[in-house]
Amino acid sequence: MTDVKAVSADPRDDVVRKEISEFIKENFLYMRPDHVLQPDDDLTDFALVDSLGFVELVEEVQNRYGIDVQDVEITEQNFSSVNAIVRFVGSKRAH
Repeated sequence: MTDVKAVSADPRDDVVRKEISEFIKENFLYMRPDHVLQPDDDLTDFALVDSLGFVELVEEVQNRYGIDVQDVEITEQNFSSVNAIVRFVGSKRAH
């Protein structure tokens, strides 16, 4: 089961956190069923997502949330963890 607990000021953040966690679980953790994804887990440190996986993850974020992700925005700060993605999506919604 994916742990998606975290406190957010914007309730939409909790939805994004749950959806992204489920996407990662379904698409990347099937080979590691013993790993319980935490919102701050570094996706590369745990070898959960490889470079091709990041392409899939960025595409999912763009399609699911209707945002445009520029190449310069594909950074560790924005995509290193579930919580980083939540913050990034929130910042894009604010614009």
